[in-house]
Amino acid sequence: MVSPVTPKKYEGNRCKTCGKPLTHGEQGDTCKAHEGKLRQSADIGTAVPEGWIKMSEVCRKANDAGITTSALVNAAGGDAAVKPLLDPIFKVVYVGRNKFMNPAVITTGFQLLKAHQTEKAEKSVAPSTNDVAAISATLHSVVKE
Repeated sequence: MVSPVTPKKYEGNRCKTCGKPLTHGEQGDTCKAHEGKLRQSADIGTAVPEGWIKMSEVCRKANDAGITTSALVNAAGGDAAVKPLLDPIFKVVYVGRNKFMNPAVITTGFQLLKAHQTEKAEKSVAPSTNDVAAISATLHSVVKE
């Protein structure tokens, strides 16, 4: 069974796609900045797939698990879904302006994100004092030549 979502009424000067204030004719800043690429990493639906969870709820659960909202959003293709997905499990379904995620993100997806964050942290570890000394010695020998 697929549960329908009642579309929100768009009030005033708001973009019908991104919900941002109209700053570029009939478009908001997000739509204008990503013109032609908007939502390319997402699916568009008319009803919420059964069991799927609103992205805001997944973000709250991610925060409780020690994962930042920005890490989750980036894994899902960024704010406007214009970047590649970290993994297909993070694919978002838009129903109107609402975003929904597969419930498996809370288990498998969080594990993937934590592993990805650990991998990134290991790659960005600052050099040790021995490494700095070796680099400094190498630079001094190059300068003397």
